[in-house]
Formats: sequence, C-alpha cells, structure tokens
Amino acid sequence: MTKVVFYSLVAVGLFTIGFYTLLVEVHLLRKIMALNIVFTSVFLLLIAIAARYPQAIDPLPHAFVLIGILIAVSATALALRLARRIYQETGQTDLSEKQETGIS
Repeated sequence: MTKVVFYSLVAVGLFTIGFYTLLVEVHLLRKIMALNIVFTSVFLLLIAIAARYPQAIDPLPHAFVLIGILIAVSATALALRLARRIYQETGQTDLSEKQETGIS
C-alpha cells in the first residue's frame, strides 16, 4: 500500500466519522468539531493527491489547502458565534426538538 492510498483511506475515514457525527449529534459544539474534522479530511485528501508523483509535486492543491484553511477558520468562527448567540437566546446548547426553546 502506497502512502497516497493510505492517506486517501485515512481521509475517507475521517470524512465518514465527521459527517456521521455532524448528522447524529445534537450538541452545537460537537457539530462544530465534526465540521472541522470534515474540513481536515478534505485537506488531507488534497495533500495526498498532490504527492502522487515524487519527482514534481503539484503546487495547486497546496494553494487550495491554504485557502481552505482560511475558509475553515472563518466558518468555525462564524459557527462559534452563532452557537453563542443561540445559547444566549435559548439557554441551551443542543438542538433537540423535544425541549421548549422559549422563542415566540
């Protein structure tokens, strides 16, 4: 098994774990952490694809990863701010439907 295949399989595993957690979990901070795991898996896959040929590494996926990191940090900051706002409004950090939110 080559390094590219290994890193690609790890990226697929991380994506699966992150996406499953994003769908199943009701706590906001756990959803944000799952979103970051999904972002990380995409970055790992792009870097693994970039290193296919050891003679000349393609710089384009590296540029995509750098831009993606900036987008991931911005999305995380926005999600944390929204989670804080939801907590201030409702007093809870989970999104379960069985609890009353108190918002009219």
